[in-house]
Amino acid sequence: MTSTNLAANPRLLKELRLMLEQGYEATVMLFQMGNWSDIKDKELRESFKEVRFIQLTALRTPFIPWLFSSLLEKSFRVLPVAVLNHSMLSAAVSKRSYLLLQALTKLNEQFDWVIAHNPATFYPALVASKKYKARLGIDVEDYHPGETNDPKAAGIMKKLMQLVLPAADYCSYGSPLIMEEVKKDVKGLMNNQLVILNGFNGNEFIKPLPVENEAIQLVWFSQNIDVNRGLENVIPVVNELYPLVELHLIGNLKPAFEAAYLQNKTGIVIHPSKSQKELHRFLSTCDVGLALEPGKDLNNQLAISNKIIACTQAGLFIVATHTAAQDEFLSKGKGNYEQVADDVISIKNTLLELCSKKTELRKMKNERFESGHQYDWQHIAEPLLKVWG
Repeated sequence: MTSTNLAANPRLLKELRLMLEQGYEATVMLFQMGNWSDIKDKELRESFKEVRFIQLTALRTPFIPWLFSSLLEKSFRVLPVAVLNHSMLSAAVSKRSYLLLQALTKLNEQFDWVIAHNPATFYPALVASKKYKARLGIDVEDYHPGETNDPKAAGIMKKLMQLVLPAADYCSYGSPLIMEEVKKDVKGLMNNQLVILNGFNGNEFIKPLPVENEAIQLVWFSQNIDVNRGLENVIPVVNELYPLVELHLIGNLKPAFEAAYLQNKTGIVIHPSKSQKELHRFLSTCDVGLALEPGKDLNNQLAISNKIIACTQAGLFIVATHTAAQDEFLSKGKGNYEQVADDVISIKNTLLELCSKKTELRKMKNERFESGHQYDWQHIAEPLLKVWG
C-alpha cells in the first residue's frame, strides 16, 4: 500500500519483486499522480502481469471524493493535536488516507500481510490488517516528523506514529539513525525493528566501463532536479572548471530551477528520468557520484539517500556533504570518498584535487565496485524474508 506509485516509490518496487521471487501473490494499492511518474508507473505495472493493482487517483476527478478528502485534511490540521484520534491524524497527514480507507471498504479478500509505505498508508494499513486478520508491516523509510519545519505538522505525524507503530509486527527503517530517532518518540516498539538500507539488486549494475572522456564525469540524480537539493553551489564550479569536469544531472528538470541556475552554464548535461535499471547501468560510465545533501531538515540529516548507495554499488568515488547519516555511512568506505562543506570554495578545491589524480581515481573503480556488493538488495533484504516467512 502506497500513497504514490511504483515509479515514485523504488523501495516498494524492490519489496514487490522480492515477494514475487519468494512465490508470494501480491495486491498493490497505489495512486495516479498526474505528473511525470504516471507514464513510467504504467510501464512498470505492465511488467508485473501476476500482480493485481488497485489504482486510486490523487487528481481532482472525481471531484466529490477529492473535495471531501481535502476538507477533512484542512479541518483536522487546524484542530489541537491532543483531540485527534487515529483516523483524524491520518487524514490530517494526507487526504489520500481517506481515499485509501474508502477503497478498503470495497476490497473483500484474504491477505496474510498488509505492508504500508508512506505515512498516509500507516493507519489504513492498520485498519486493513484488522479487517483481514493479517500481520502488519510498516516501512518507516524516512524520519517523517523531521521532514517539515512546521511544529504542528511534526506533532501530528509523531502522534500518528505513536498510535500505529506499536501495533505493527515489524517496522523497517531506511537508516540506523532514523530507527534510533523513532525509538525515542515511540514507546512500546516490542516487535521486529529492522534497518533496511536502500540498496539495489546487484545484477542491475555492470562492471565499470573505461571512461574515455578527458573530463572527470560527475553524476547526480533524483526524481526532480530542483532547488534545495545541494546543486546550487556545484553548478557554478562545474561551469568554471569545464572542460576539466562535466556534470550529468538526471531527473525531472523543474523549469524555474533551469531558468535560475542553468542558463548559459557549460559542462552540464541534462538527462530525463531513467528507469532504475537504465540509471544504474549509466552510472558505470561515470567517475564521481555527488551526494550533496543540504541538511535542510532533521530527516535530511538522518537519512541515507538512494543516490549514495547506488553510486557506491556502481563503484563510483563519492563526493558528499556532511550530514550525520552520510558521515556514519562513509566512515566505512576505506577512503573512497571526499566530504565537502556546502560552499563553492570547498567544492572547487575538492574537484581540482580529483582532477589531479584522475588516473588513480579511474584505476580504483573496479575495486570500489567489488566493495559495493555488500549493499546488494538480496543481502540487505534478508531480515525481511525472515520476518515474512
